Amino acid sequence: MLGLCFILFLVESGADEASITSFQDALWYMIVTLTTVGYGDVYPVTLFGKVLGVLFVLGSMGLLGFIIASLARFFNSDMLPLFYLTMNSSEKWYVFSEYNEHTEMLIRDLKKSENGLFICLRNKCDRVDNGVLILNRSFDKVIEKKADKSGLYLIFARDTENDHENYQEYRNTCKSYLNGAELPFSCYCMTDYVPEFIPANLFLFNRYEITARLYWNDKPLDTKEDESVIIIGMGHHGRYLLEQALTRNVVRIGQSVQYHVFGDSEEFCSEHYCLGDYFSINEKDEARDSVFFHDSNWHSEHEIIENASRIILCDDDEEKNLQYLSDIRKYYVVKGQIHILFGCNIDEKDVYSFGLDDDIYTADMVLKEKLNASAMEMHRNYAKNNVGAPLWNELSEFKRQSNLAVADHVGIKLRLLGADDFSEAYAKYEKLTKEEKSELWKLEHERWCRFHIVNNWRYAKTRNDSQREHNLLLPFEDLPADEKVKDSYAWESLKTYME
Repeated sequence: MLGLCFILFLVESGADEASITSFQDALWYMIVTLTTVGYGDVYPVTLFGKVLGVLFVLGSMGLLGFIIASLARFFNSDMLPLFYLTMNSSEKWYVFSEYNEHTEMLIRDLKKSENGLFICLRNKCDRVDNGVLILNRSFDKVIEKKADKSGLYLIFARDTENDHENYQEYRNTCKSYLNGAELPFSCYCMTDYVPEFIPANLFLFNRYEITARLYWNDKPLDTKEDESVIIIGMGHHGRYLLEQALTRNVVRIGQSVQYHVFGDSEEFCSEHYCLGDYFSINEKDEARDSVFFHDSNWHSEHEIIENASRIILCDDDEEKNLQYLSDIRKYYVVKGQIHILFGCNIDEKDVYSFGLDDDIYTADMVLKEKLNASAMEMHRNYAKNNVGAPLWNELSEFKRQSNLAVADHVGIKLRLLGADDFSEAYAKYEKLTKEEKSELWKLEHERWCRFHIVNNWRYAKTRNDSQREHNLLLPFEDLPADEKVKDSYAWESLKTYME
């Protein structure tokens, strides 16, 4: 075009009555013609100059088409959203691998308390909530746009039959960003898989574990009387419910809770082969909790069903749970409540539904920021009083889970102290005598022992973490005095919740 412009200058500048007398004039004429403005202040007067003018006019059509096409590509592609991200790089970014029914619930809950950008890299729904940006790009493309990685939250939560795919996507995305044992951003991965190494700011979750935590938080054991608990269904939900029950339901010294389990328990018993070291298996014990793994069908155990304080219907197939509820109502006279895993509320007397998606996919349950912060603070307090204790980032995944279990037990501690809030709980704890406090420390030690036993640790004179052997898996009375004091930290940490 510049060549044609120069030729125009040559042919026009020497013509009579020429208005294009310099290269600047020719350039101006070309620009206003190509852009379809056409001021008319300069124009060609020679035949050849007019031919060149026609070429510029035709060129203006192509230029206009190019500009329109470029704008269309800009607005219809991801370039505009990426530009939007760049302009809002100081905000918190919550980046989801997929927009689906479950992540939709989580995003809605996050919006209640968090400001920021909500970005989804795929869309599996036929709708999208306002304020959600669908961006058909990879995680890497989004990560590179975020300067301050501390404000970046990646959530790997695709709706897939094999949730290991979520962990694999996390690995493929984040392995290059690992700096030692830490990532520069926070990651949340929905998977039942537990890898050997977990960075400090990678958090794993799955609906079965969340459902179990929610259930025992909402329906804790009676702190004054022993219960007889029936669990019907030993799929994913049943196994997590029983595991959580055995590790966290420590409510009284000398308690004797009975758990009657119906369903295929072979896998659970094989995985938890140390249970008999602490619990009574298939035999009632008045001084400790008992677990009965029944081979028989629950329908034939009339006395156990009718005398139970609670019946938990938790088959992974919710339609079966509904049928079990119908059978119990039809054929048995039960004394306790019936708790059913079902996707909606059942409005019947003494029937409690749990496992609703709206309760599971919340920020508190998935991101667990409050729980994680409490566990970290408890560990910091422990480290202050124990020289050489590792930092949180240096803890193994088991040790982190152990600290999380302490933090998750705090609701039971409030109930044991008869308090409605943490200020009241700590005030009541401070007023206890040394002997009364020692009883509570003993209870915490029992909870600690249970957590280790359920995870297949055993007593040994010399501690060996790699072999899951611990020298403190002893009765509280047999502990050295300095080790007894360590069981006070979980109770002393009540004051951290007040801050």
